[in-house]
Amino acid sequence: MYTPKISIVIPAYNASNYLAEAIDSALAQTYPNVEVIVVNDGSNDNGATERVALSYGNRIRYFYKENGGSSSALNMGIANMTGEWFSWLSHDDLYLPEKLEKQVDKMEQLLCDGAALSKHIFFSAVDLINAEGKTIRASRLEQSRRLSDKVDAFAHNGYLIAEPTVYNFCGCSCLIHKEAFADIGYFDEALRLINDLDFWYRLYSANYVVHYLPEALVKCRIHSAQVSKSIGYSYRNAEQDMFWTRTLEYLTQNCSEEDVLFYRFGRNAYLKTRNVEADAAFTYLTARKPSRRMKLTALKLIYKGLAGVRGFAKKIYLKLKT
Repeated sequence: MYTPKISIVIPAYNASNYLAEAIDSALAQTYPNVEVIVVNDGSNDNGATERVALSYGNRIRYFYKENGGSSSALNMGIANMTGEWFSWLSHDDLYLPEKLEKQVDKMEQLLCDGAALSKHIFFSAVDLINAEGKTIRASRLEQSRRLSDKVDAFAHNGYLIAEPTVYNFCGCSCLIHKEAFADIGYFDEALRLINDLDFWYRLYSANYVVHYLPEALVKCRIHSAQVSKSIGYSYRNAEQDMFWTRTLEYLTQNCSEEDVLFYRFGRNAYLKTRNVEADAAFTYLTARKPSRRMKLTALKLIYKGLAGVRGFAKKIYLKLKT
């Protein structure tokens, strides 16, 4: 049996509210070969986060650092991990007990096919919970299976890159081999909002093989104290500007003959209010086949309208559920 050591890294900043639940879920994994690393990212809560972590004694490994953001805390954990595989767990999220066991089971299937596992990355479906731990959106298994089948069927990772918000899988569902960090680098510490999206892009563009397990193995918590909420998450900021521009450049340089990818990118960009990049993608498609102009113009208006409706509905939904 393949039983590699897995390092669960928990970045923690002013995390005393949920940290114990996260650690408990990590220690409760049915997969036995695990180490749990908690990195205190310079919390200023009068030692509350540290007291929670230290209460676990030698059952976890604890590190303290000056505040630098979640990427810097993740990077410290990665630099100090002794496991072969990295698994991220935010302090306010939870693993289901079989999270790692089921991902390792998937690895064993690949090993039987002779795969070189270090170039494979694993994600899973997730359930969303609120501040009190109540499920506010359970993943739908059939829908997740269709998504998993699509990912397996893609000819190359250009499809994942073209729709960055569709294939921006939950970071806390990931399982990544330590060699990936030597290959593509660590999390970008300059990014506060899209450090995960940026890292997945670098994995995808380096041709790592993606596997999406359709069963929900993680509970992701939505609450008002999240960093993205305190900053005011938006698709309109400097980080997003960099990311969407870079993605379009990748498609232009590597997938110039694949019209479907420009269409998917443009549709996704319109729905996320990235109209400049979306317009550029649709203009590219029109230039390749002018007869598509009227159809693309109509679709452009539809997607812009849907973006407005979705944005309003999301605000109402989150206000009612959190």
